[in-house]
Amino acid sequence: MSLSANIKRLRLENGMTQEQLAGALGVSAQAVSKWETSETYPDGALLVPLARALDTSLDELFDNDAVSMADLSERVIALIRKTDADNRFRLARDIGWQIERGLFNCRMEIEKRYDPTEIEMQKNSSYILDDNGFTVISNGREPFFSVFPEPSDGFGHFMEDREALQAIFAALSHPDTMTALDCLYHKREHYVFESAVLARDCAIPPERIDAVISDLRLLRVIHEEKLTVNGKERVLYDSKPNHVLIALCLMARQLGYKGAYTLQGHHRTTPFFKG
Repeated sequence: MSLSANIKRLRLENGMTQEQLAGALGVSAQAVSKWETSETYPDGALLVPLARALDTSLDELFDNDAVSMADLSERVIALIRKTDADNRFRLARDIGWQIERGLFNCRMEIEKRYDPTEIEMQKNSSYILDDNGFTVISNGREPFFSVFPEPSDGFGHFMEDREALQAIFAALSHPDTMTALDCLYHKREHYVFESAVLARDCAIPPERIDAVISDLRLLRVIHEEKLTVNGKERVLYDSKPNHVLIALCLMARQLGYKGAYTLQGHHRTTPFFKG
């Protein structure tokens, strides 16, 4: 499209009359009308205010599709820096959602224009899967965005240490360990305790507490410290809740997801494990 066509299109998409756009820029409605019919063009000094009034970028205004990673990186960093601290992770999640839309657009055209309310409206999961990797997106109460580019040798390497994987999932299968995790994740970081205290607080049978402590150490939720107090050795545990474990549990919940998908692109033709 031409600059004039883009001005008219964006004005209408924003629900603005020529008079309203003119008022926002301090020009006459006649000037806006001439811009939209290519009789004249906006003064250079008006281009940035014009883009802001139309809630767009200069690139979109001029149909400039050339975007470099260096330029995009600077813009993303600048956008995050100017966002207040309480909303930065929410913004990063929104950027992830735009990446998902972009990946989907490579297969099927959808509305490209950014809608700031769209991310809040998404309640269903989403995924894009092809021979180059996959994404996993959860929406709703615990929204997250994950992207897994395909390694050159496939994903099979994660099965190389099966015993370590089995130990992690075995630890999470024990009810007493899950009870202890629930207790520790309600504590502040570096909560220090003895095993007997944890057993008491979580109603864990004395004969089970050593196994629970072993599970917690395996999951890297606690660290053991041996001290000598009044000539007696005492074993204390320093709690440091592992955020990766939260990510693992959130991802595991997607295994049982049975809802609808906001976006779903399934185009894989090769096995996940190669060789």
